[in-house]
Amino acid sequence: MAYRTCVGRGVPLSKDVISREHILPQWLSKEVDLPNVRFKQYRHDEERPEDELLRSHDLGSLAIKNVCAPCNNGWMSRLENRAQPTLLALMDMQSSLLELSTDERRPVSAWAIKTAFMIAGAQQSVAGLPWHLFRGLAEEPEKIPVECFVLATQLTSLPKGFLYACPTDVLPPQELPVHVRVGYSIHHLHFVVVIPLLEAARVVRTSGVHLPIWPLEAEIRVRFENFPRFTSPNDLINFLTGLVRAGIVHN
Repeated sequence: MAYRTCVGRGVPLSKDVISREHILPQWLSKEVDLPNVRFKQYRHDEERPEDELLRSHDLGSLAIKNVCAPCNNGWMSRLENRAQPTLLALMDMQSSLLELSTDERRPVSAWAIKTAFMIAGAQQSVAGLPWHLFRGLAEEPEKIPVECFVLATQLTSLPKGFLYACPTDVLPPQELPVHVRVGYSIHHLHFVVVIPLLEAARVVRTSGVHLPIWPLEAEIRVRFENFPRFTSPNDLINFLTGLVRAGIVHN
């Protein structure tokens, strides 16, 4: 996907300012990367017997060129530094999501939203992302967009490494895209971030496995589901992401 301007600052992406933004920062890639394991991206089509392999590479090279160097080396780098200690403790089960203070939730939520935008922005199937919310985060990193919902869980059953799912929800009968749910895991920590594609009030439901992290005063409805056994990590990630559902509120 070609970008003419930086999604953070809106400046033209000339060769002098363009930067490769890693979907996972390099410090985290080193923590979750598995030796001799390739990262593969597939396109799923219900009408085809097999998924189409789009590309294969190591985790450290998973990056997109939609940000400028001042963003990459500026507010993004500072956000990484603020969130890093808490993220490392959570992914290694050294601390609990239940114990997060407000001061810890803010940088973790901002980091989760920033990472979700990077993942969604790399998908050819996702269009119409609200980059104005991302730019607002770039202008005021402490002003985290309340339009984005962040939920998280810690599970010892999650495989080591990095996995993600990025389903888009549509509104029938026009099949209008309304939001994308970006679910991704790093070690034992799993996030689901709901990014709105359509401006509207939303209600978010979860199974009780995930805890609401942002917005701080969000009301999340809880429904219970059985947790089946899984034969592949991809099935597990798709299931976990599907545990969080969002809907449009109609007047």
